[in-house]
Amino acid sequence: MTTELRVTRRLVDGAIVVSAAGDVDLTSAPDLDSAVQSACAETQPPGPVVVDLSEVTFLGSIGLSLLVNAQQKCEENSVELRVVATSRAVLRPLQVTRLDEQLRITSSVEEAVAPPATEAS
Repeated sequence: MTTELRVTRRLVDGAIVVSAAGDVDLTSAPDLDSAVQSACAETQPPGPVVVDLSEVTFLGSIGLSLLVNAQQKCEENSVELRVVATSRAVLRPLQVTRLDEQLRITSSVEEAVAPPATEAS
């Protein structure tokens, strides 16, 4: 049984946050993809665009592809993509595919929208 995917979008501290709740699978991914792609296109540098997957219960391979495509779209626009992932259902596929090494994964929206720590020069 598939859980319906709910996709919402909001502005938090200047960042567009696209949140998903439910299963990200072949039938539900287009809604999330559309919201994330438009966020990547609309956000002004430095962004970021935040994809909040903290309430996702299943992340299929289509969801992984969606994140890779979103990262590419954001990079084209000089905007950083950040992903909120807290559950094993989301973290495990990211780890297995090593996307956790390519994407900036955070544990909360607050952490994701926080400005990066300044680096000593």
